[in-house]
Amino acid sequence: MWSGVTVQHRFRRVSAVVLAVALAVAGCGGGDEPEPQASPTRTAAPTPSTPPAPPPVDPLTGAPPQPTTSVVAVKVDNAPLARPFYKGLEGAAVLYLELVEGGATRFLAVYSQPYGGQVGPIRSLRESDIELLAQYGRPSVGFSGANEGVLAAFRAAVQRGVLANASYDDHPALYRIGERRRDAKNFYAVPEQMGAVAKGTAAKEIGWTFSPTVPTAPVATPGTRATATFSDRSTVQVQYDPASKSYRLLQEGAPLPGFTAANVVVQQVPVKGSGYRDVTGAVTPYTVTTGTGTLHVLRDGVRVQGSWHRAKPSEGTRLVDAAGKPVPLKPGPTLVLLQPAGLPFSVA
Repeated sequence: MWSGVTVQHRFRRVSAVVLAVALAVAGCGGGDEPEPQASPTRTAAPTPSTPPAPPPVDPLTGAPPQPTTSVVAVKVDNAPLARPFYKGLEGAAVLYLELVEGGATRFLAVYSQPYGGQVGPIRSLRESDIELLAQYGRPSVGFSGANEGVLAAFRAAVQRGVLANASYDDHPALYRIGERRRDAKNFYAVPEQMGAVAKGTAAKEIGWTFSPTVPTAPVATPGTRATATFSDRSTVQVQYDPASKSYRLLQEGAPLPGFTAANVVVQQVPVKGSGYRDVTGAVTPYTVTTGTGTLHVLRDGVRVQGSWHRAKPSEGTRLVDAAGKPVPLKPGPTLVLLQPAGLPFSVA
């Protein structure tokens, strides 16, 4: 039989051994655990950069800046005796040439940006100008007089909100009377001041598209020089200048001073008699700019043929090629020849 001392001694020895084993096992278990690892740093994927939006452009030239002031249209004399007195045509975004009485022609200059120089010689409005300008929204229109019937039609258009009145008849303080010619007085005015007084709207889309890309064959053919007949009294030429990459208008061989065009748009249009006559009794032509007709566009020394389309006066004029695709104009000023349909037109 074991004594109490012996049992107690043995119990102590066993307890010590168990404790030692437990400590050893605990120590071994701790050494097997992996050291904590730092989390890897994640690099955010680069955000694709968004290209800056192109600057807003002038809808009449396809180039910046975007207009913020009234578009202004001014009727300018083109009689041979007026040509030595031209001023301000170089500021126009669009320059129309149209038929008037007796086979003569006249300009309608459209300014989309503020122009602080004088423009002239300014002459009288025609009935068909009201239809032509309706596509511009509510332009300020400057002219010096008109037939009473045309004046009544113009004022009715102003009342309808189609046009804004910057005429000599209603705002004579805007006009300066210049040199007296053998056939007429020379009137001049400043488009920027006309727009400020008449308070028309800024230029808007008129159906045109623009691109710096030059059309190529088979859509485009050479077009460095063209001749357009307006009447037995008036034939004009346009000539491309490769150095300036622009076209000049020539009348009786003399270039129009100041104005050069990035584009020449030839709209062949119906011309009919209006219900009015001039002071000599000649019937005033009415140039029809709604409907459709043959089109020639010259730019960068090439010509694109097609058709123009305008359903009604409040809509713009679409220019399309033979396949019905828009003909893009080159950014810059445009000369529009409203040539009577059926008369000769040639391109070289």
